[in-house]
Amino acid sequence: MLKITPESSATSSVETIDPQAADRAFAHYDLGPHQRPKSPCAYPMPPSKSREDALVNAYAVLQSAAATAYEHADNQSGSNRQVAMGVVHLIELAQRWVDSVLDEPAGAVTN
Repeated sequence: MLKITPESSATSSVETIDPQAADRAFAHYDLGPHQRPKSPCAYPMPPSKSREDALVNAYAVLQSAAATAYEHADNQSGSNRQVAMGVVHLIELAQRWVDSVLDEPAGAVTN
């Protein structure tokens, strides 16, 4: 079976990008030179009754993220697994910070 492969000497570079196509892409995503970047979060933040409620909600999100990262790590091997476990470690670190704030007496938390 003959397999068609691209020529190895053909590499993409900035010089080969059509400037008009790039301008159209920037215009489509509102990424002009003086545009602010769009918000990274597409989900609106739910209103919190208190700072503690906000921290409890953040902790719940971190638990979901940790479960997702663990599941992803279980399906990987080698360096991909190490990266996924690094993400798990960062999530657990954030959970400990949230725990330490939640465990402090109410008057001890400062802004």
